[in-house]
Amino acid sequence: MLKSILAIIVSYVVMFVLFMAIFVGCYFALGIERVFQPDSYEVSTLWVILTLVIAFLVTMFAGYLCAAISKNWRTCQVFALIVFLLALWQCFSGLKRDSEGPNVRAGEVTYVEAISHAVTPMWLHFVNPIVNGAGILLGARMKRRGNA
Repeated sequence: MLKSILAIIVSYVVMFVLFMAIFVGCYFALGIERVFQPDSYEVSTLWVILTLVIAFLVTMFAGYLCAAISKNWRTCQVFALIVFLLALWQCFSGLKRDSEGPNVRAGEVTYVEAISHAVTPMWLHFVNPIVNGAGILLGARMKRRGNA
């Protein structure tokens, strides 16, 4: 039981750190003009695609890591459910924030300001939990098949 809890915690922390490092790196590599639409806080299509691809790959790695640590499929399913529910909660809070309306972006803004005002497509809020949960299960399954 302790091994399962440890696997979930370690996998979640690693996933969170990887998300943050990759997204911050991509933000600065692309620059604000490619992350957002011109003079707006609405994210660009490029950023949406990167978000989905990176989220899927990072969650696959987290699922693989969880399976490697716990060596238990049920633990990976619980981890996927936890991440799915957290992403769903984030989805609804994001919908509430986005309903405040798009903001006009003028001049240079800081990273924190830009990300806190970011407006994403409505559908992305509902796709993220599915991508995250599926990524974890697929990564865990890859680890399981590698041991077979």
